[in-house]
Amino acid sequence: MEWSCREGCQVWLQVNEQLLPSRVASIADGVVRFTTDYGEEFSFEQSPLSLELAVPMHQTSIEGVDDMSNLADLHESSVLYNLYLRYRQDKIYTNIGSILTAVNPYKYIESLYSASMVELYSGHQLGELPPHIFAIANECYGCLWKRQDSQCVLISGETGAGKTENTKLLLQFLSVMSQKSLGASAHEKSTHVEQAILESSPVMEAFGNAKTVYNNNSSRFGKFIQLHFSENGNIHGGSIVDYLLEKNRVVRQNPAERNFHIFYALLAGMELPQKEVLGLAGPMEFRYLQQWDGAPGQCLEDKQLFEKVMGALLVLGFTADDIQDVLKLLSAVLQLGNIEFVTAGGAQIVNKEALTALSDLLGLDAAQLAEVLTHRSMILRGEEISTPLTTEQAADSRDSLSMALYSQCFSWIIRKINNKIRGKDDFRSISILDIFGFENFEINRFEQFSINFANEKLQEYFNKHIFSLEQLEYNREGVSWEAIDWMDNAECLDLIEKKLGLLSLINEESRFPKGTDFTLLEKLHSQHTSNSFYVKPRVSDCQFGIRHYAGEVMYDVHGFLEKNRDTFRDDILNLLKDSRLDFIYDLFERVYSWNNGDDTLKMGTQRRKPTVSSQFRDSLHSLMATLSLSNPFFIRCIKPNTQKVAARFDQGVVLNQLHYSGILETVKIRRAGFPVRRPFPEFYLRYKMLLKDQKVPEDWKSRCLVLLAQCDGCDSLWRMGKTKVFLKEALEQQLEKGRAAERTRAAVTLQANIRGHRARMHYRTFLTSLVVIQKNYRAHLWRQRFLRLRWAALMLQKHWRGQLARRLVWQLLQHRWHEEERRTRQVQSKTPVQDEGPESDEGNSSSWLKISEGPLSSEQTSRGSRQTEELMDLAQAENKQIEEIVRLENEIQRLQNQQGSSCESVYSPSQSEAESQRQEEILRLENEASRVTQEFLELLNFEGLDGCGQSLPGEASGLDTSSTVQEEHEGPVVTLPGTNDRQMPISSCSQDSVYVNLPLSSEREVRLISPDYTTEGRPGGEGIYNTVLGSPNADIDEEPIYCLPPEVESDYDHDEMDEPAAGEAAGSQDGLRPSQSVETYSRGSDLAVDSEEEFDLQVDTDEELGTGQSTKHLISGNPYFHSYLYMKGGLMNPWRRRWFVLKDGTVMWFRAKQEALKSGWLYKKGGGLSTLSRRNWKRRWFVLRGSRLLYFENDAEDRLKGSIDVRGARAIVDNVEKENALDVVTSERTYHIVAESPEDASDWFRVLSGVHSATQQELREMRHELANPKNAVGTVDVGLIDSTCASDNPDRPNSFLIITANRVIHCNADSPEVMHHWITLLQRPKGHVNGQEFIIRGWLHKEVASRGRMASLKLRKRWFLLNTNSLDYYKSPEHSGSKLGTLVLNSLCSVILPSDDATFRQTGYWHLVVHGRKHSYRLYTTLLHEAMRWATAIQNVIDNKVPIETPTQQLIREIKVSRGHR
Repeated sequence: MEWSCREGCQVWLQVNEQLLPSRVASIADGVVRFTTDYGEEFSFEQSPLSLELAVPMHQTSIEGVDDMSNLADLHESSVLYNLYLRYRQDKIYTNIGSILTAVNPYKYIESLYSASMVELYSGHQLGELPPHIFAIANECYGCLWKRQDSQCVLISGETGAGKTENTKLLLQFLSVMSQKSLGASAHEKSTHVEQAILESSPVMEAFGNAKTVYNNNSSRFGKFIQLHFSENGNIHGGSIVDYLLEKNRVVRQNPAERNFHIFYALLAGMELPQKEVLGLAGPMEFRYLQQWDGAPGQCLEDKQLFEKVMGALLVLGFTADDIQDVLKLLSAVLQLGNIEFVTAGGAQIVNKEALTALSDLLGLDAAQLAEVLTHRSMILRGEEISTPLTTEQAADSRDSLSMALYSQCFSWIIRKINNKIRGKDDFRSISILDIFGFENFEINRFEQFSINFANEKLQEYFNKHIFSLEQLEYNREGVSWEAIDWMDNAECLDLIEKKLGLLSLINEESRFPKGTDFTLLEKLHSQHTSNSFYVKPRVSDCQFGIRHYAGEVMYDVHGFLEKNRDTFRDDILNLLKDSRLDFIYDLFERVYSWNNGDDTLKMGTQRRKPTVSSQFRDSLHSLMATLSLSNPFFIRCIKPNTQKVAARFDQGVVLNQLHYSGILETVKIRRAGFPVRRPFPEFYLRYKMLLKDQKVPEDWKSRCLVLLAQCDGCDSLWRMGKTKVFLKEALEQQLEKGRAAERTRAAVTLQANIRGHRARMHYRTFLTSLVVIQKNYRAHLWRQRFLRLRWAALMLQKHWRGQLARRLVWQLLQHRWHEEERRTRQVQSKTPVQDEGPESDEGNSSSWLKISEGPLSSEQTSRGSRQTEELMDLAQAENKQIEEIVRLENEIQRLQNQQGSSCESVYSPSQSEAESQRQEEILRLENEASRVTQEFLELLNFEGLDGCGQSLPGEASGLDTSSTVQEEHEGPVVTLPGTNDRQMPISSCSQDSVYVNLPLSSEREVRLISPDYTTEGRPGGEGIYNTVLGSPNADIDEEPIYCLPPEVESDYDHDEMDEPAAGEAAGSQDGLRPSQSVETYSRGSDLAVDSEEEFDLQVDTDEELGTGQSTKHLISGNPYFHSYLYMKGGLMNPWRRRWFVLKDGTVMWFRAKQEALKSGWLYKKGGGLSTLSRRNWKRRWFVLRGSRLLYFENDAEDRLKGSIDVRGARAIVDNVEKENALDVVTSERTYHIVAESPEDASDWFRVLSGVHSATQQELREMRHELANPKNAVGTVDVGLIDSTCASDNPDRPNSFLIITANRVIHCNADSPEVMHHWITLLQRPKGHVNGQEFIIRGWLHKEVASRGRMASLKLRKRWFLLNTNSLDYYKSPEHSGSKLGTLVLNSLCSVILPSDDATFRQTGYWHLVVHGRKHSYRLYTTLLHEAMRWATAIQNVIDNKVPIETPTQQLIREIKVSRGHR
């Protein structure tokens, strides 16, 4: 044909029944030359060239496609060529519908897994972007809600195909999605689970991966990772299950392979001092690492791996001691491999230095370790028999010990990781299976057999989901379908696991003592030679083969039975359990020997230990059951070449993987089938939003037809079944995209309306706040103006009144002068002069004044004289009052100082009485000071003097300016009586006797002048006395110290105003409080209290409720019995009231009733009328009882201030704006609380949040935990109580005694009923544990037997329980604790009483020995009476047993009987 002869055309060239992608290179001389894309050249004659030989290539094959179900040329070559094209472009991912194929690039591709790629794929549906593992992870994450079930991802492929790396990428993407999930709280977003899961990968790789022939980082164990998600989308927890660790690799490896990574990382990353301590050197110094003969450049970056592992262990919660123990164990494994044996009457250890170092690392005795490595110990008929081993047997013992140590350490690490990531499992999960790939080495052993068996099971699961179930679904729903042939591996699985299959024969032969690998091979050949999937080699006498789905594999039977048995000798196990290191003991504590430690079991009744293959088969079946409950996603990993090099695509290797993995069949069924299927109601309800306002029929099927017709007119992408809609993935992606667009449009509309509403509400709030601010600012502005005007008015009044007073004094003095002059003239002229005034010189002290401006009338003179006398008397009274007030205040200050110093002394009853008397004296003095102060203020009312001033003649106000200035600066000269007519200035006179009595309008004006008045009169302001009196050295013309009225928010002690001291509170109503000094100012600002915060402050007065008695909330649910009792521990000790609780067989007593979930000091905002926020914080004692949060004035809990219903609150908020603060939001108000430390705040927030969200059952559990023995003053186990009886104490009726082995407790109840009830509960001589009656129980130390020649005393603390039949001991007293041992008691047993003082002097322990039939217990305790109590109780049990006649006693009895007959 013409098109096939043009140069440059791309065709499929058929060569040896294989289609090769080729290009026409040239056409010359009737010969067509083809060049394949794989680098091969072929030449054909042009004449016979036909369409069968050169098939034109479709455009989809030329360009390549993202989804191989869209290929027009559908055959193996097109699939292979599509992968080849994408691999050359570094596009390693390709889709087959929802199935992903990943080709290992063996190199790092930049920006393929960056954070931007995670962000990109997290916002798109599957198929919208190029294929990527993040697209599968995002689809899997979204299907948690889309499909409403759990999801699983199965990663399969050969070893070296990249399964482990893809698993880490899935975990990385899911961790990011968890952290950015919408709707999750801040605590949930910051969970440690994501980080712990990511950090577990390097740890498991280091301990479980190794370098093999085909893979530098091959997983030598399988793992099943399960992530539990919450409904919000964040990871709550997880778990890791490991499968079949290849522990045989520890002791031997195949050629060109390495041991586990951790050994090389340990030697490369550890510092030299640490290596010297652990006895480590280079890798070639250890026999277990010498088997790798590869070049050093081919290994991983071991030093970086060690640093990464150490950091990951710290993140996972491993302590420094845990890490050191693990490093010591790894060093011990390496040291153990260096132990060598020689034959000298049996195997003997050559290098004793390695043995000593090994015993120190494992905490074992060197002699005992050498004995178990070179001898086998068995117990036969109660006797221990030791048999020497050959050098081969000793080497096997050494290797088995190494493998056991490493495998137990690996299992311990997995358990620690699971404890770290364990969380809630209340929604759905995503599971990731990363299991070993199909393996076919030069020598395949038992491990490869198990690995390939697991891959056969996974291939069966893949075939069942992709082919079998899908075609069955089409037939059941009546969808037209053309069946597709696929490779079924059911017969191969039948060969392996069915009855009389390979596993059954291996397990059967493993149980025969004389079974060998060659007898096993003979049975396999004879049973399965006729099976088409079984291969019997013609030449080899130690191999058999299986035709797996991935190809034929030959297995070497050497070691099959030994590895399947996984035997571990009892003497080695017992030696490890006797280790001095707790870490080694914990590793092997739950490891049981083959006969489970019971030598008395008969053959046939012994429980068989499961073999390795049976355990692995059961775990695989459990795994398949878990996967069948989830929606699967498949990732097929492909290895491009076997040399592990980049940019090399080996067509044969890839084609073989495509063939046995069923990729071509998968492409066909995905292309022809409809993998998405949904029931009619579910499909319509999910996509009905796409119909918008269209009318739809009644039935579900018709609705779905209308919806599908709108989205896809032709039915090429969908089919209608009987109950479901079948869709192709392209149509589902189209529907999902349309649904997302509609939801986005609806969400935008909702957001627009909500944001508009919030903006309007914000504007209204802002406007209201603005009005409030303006109102308060204006009030403050006008108030300041008013205060300034009032102060100015007061100053004017002061000066005006002073001027009036000085004028009056001047007039009185002038009158006195005129009178004196007149009398002097009369005396000189000897003419009798009749007095014009009504009062004589002797009777009136004011008659000596002389007025210079003319005589006054007698009535005015008399009135002036009386006023002058009143002024003088008032001045004297005021001076006395002031002196009395100052004296009382000094006395109050002295007593308060004594009170402060007394608080620092140690409390005693006499000091308490003195303190009470001191408080009463302070109260009396303060009352007296208040009374005196009130009397003084009453004396300051001079309304009459104002009237006198106003009635002065008009000429008094008409003084000229010059005279006024003279009066103010110089003052007239006056003559006082009694001073020999000595003259003095008026300024001095007025300062002492006149100016102090200036008239004031009212008592209220006095307060306005001196707002800084305090009852104590101490400096800090001049005080009312200093303000009125002035300075003693000041002249009249000097201005007294007057201050502007202070602001209302002055710096005073808030507690004094809100809660006055005892003296002030007890004062009369007439007394003057400090808070009253600002009464006038506070009234002016009352109108400004308008904001919600100030209203809240006024409502929350923080005053006492009721009568001040504390409201007690009883705990619902009685643990067993509890009440208050008075107790004393001895005759000399005083009686104390304690709260006794009987719970879980233990009597506990506390100082107070344990009814509070939490209590402590907190600062609470609220109380008083002050507007200063810092004055409204008060320190209160908070107590959480049940669901009520009570707060008291002090920790005595005698004055309840208020309570909060925590469960009824709207929210418990962690206030981030204020340090250590939290808010309790109720329907009435918001309580602001501040703790003293961040830890206390976090603890309160946790407890309050727990109570707020707790159910009634959870609250009951919280209350049940209140009686915690850790908080008790003392405890007594009921089993340790010897007797309980009533007491005959005449002073204390209702008393009883609790008698134990080492003390007597005197108790006194409130009533006879309570006393008898306690006696009834505690008087039981026996108890019950898990339904079993016991006599006595408690802690004892049990001696651990030493098997070696160098015996030393080793004790372990155990919980012993004695019943009527046996003496049992446990590791802990918990109900869930497992029983560690039992000694059956009968009449043949005996007890040796503790009487050896030498043992006590040497060890500090008293010991007793209990001899049984075959075992003896040596028990130790520090107390002699405790040992005697146990010995007596055990002897009583033995004495009550029916006598047993031994064979010796029976023989003696028969001899006696026979002699008697003779």
